[in-house]
Amino acid sequence: MGTEQAFEVLSLTNQVVLLGVAELHRDGETPVQTHKLRHVCTDQLEYVDTEVVGTITEADVMRSLYRLEDEGFVEEVEIDGTSPTGKGRPAYALALTSEEVREGVDDTLLEDE
Repeated sequence: MGTEQAFEVLSLTNQVVLLGVAELHRDGETPVQTHKLRHVCTDQLEYVDTEVVGTITEADVMRSLYRLEDEGFVEEVEIDGTSPTGKGRPAYALALTSEEVREGVDDTLLEDE
């Protein structure tokens, strides 16, 4: 887990979502729900060639989170509160360090700092 080889199996969209979780983790804002994560991912895409990934929908974020959880990059965390429909909303936290994420994702997704 967390090896370069593990990152290679992730699509660029999955990597953008993972970077979003890592950014929020670094800022102490995890666990995070999908609607907030989608906004973070959209903001991140302003700094990269959007043709590389395209537009990210909330459904894309959900699919990516499921994949990232299956691969051991993030973990679902129970939080208090419910959605407007009365169901609990899943929230996700990073299962590795932000540094491991930044080292593992495709360089084209990283903004120059």
